[in-house]
Amino acid sequence: MTQPENEVGKTAMSVAGSLAMAQPGDLAALRRMTPETGAPLFWRLAARHDEIARAPERWMQIVRMIAILTPTGAPSPARSVQDDKRPLGAVLCDGGQAGHIDQPVLSEQRLARLLAARGNTRSDALERAVRMLARRGVKLNVVDLAWAVLNPAGSARIAQSYYQRLDQAAATKTEDVTP
Repeated sequence: MTQPENEVGKTAMSVAGSLAMAQPGDLAALRRMTPETGAPLFWRLAARHDEIARAPERWMQIVRMIAILTPTGAPSPARSVQDDKRPLGAVLCDGGQAGHIDQPVLSEQRLARLLAARGNTRSDALERAVRMLARRGVKLNVVDLAWAVLNPAGSARIAQSYYQRLDQAAATKTEDVTP
């Protein structure tokens, strides 16, 4: 991993840990924040992380999405949505469900539109997908989520983990049917 990749990863994981320990009101403010307003906790995070301070508009999107995914309730490390073993693409496919899946949670068509979109359209599509995942209470690799915002041209990472999970689900279904 290069130095910028390390910094993005460390920052995204630190944000997830901080939001797990945030008060409910602070999380609510992060979920509602806009680029024009920000939120007090966001600005505290920006003061702690140079990576956030260098690109606050993009990191607002990332922090808002992590806040949307973070469950409500009392602050606790268990609330963290970070899980290294759950790539964003795989979670978009299975919605956090282990084992066999009948069909992807995010259809292949919606995934293709998300990956092809740019600018505000991509941000909106990604946030809609995150809101859908939040309703399922999933954990995922927040570094993948950060890169989905910071490097929209790097969609191969999301697509690869999505289709690996889809193929794995198909193989599991075949094994279940075979006597």
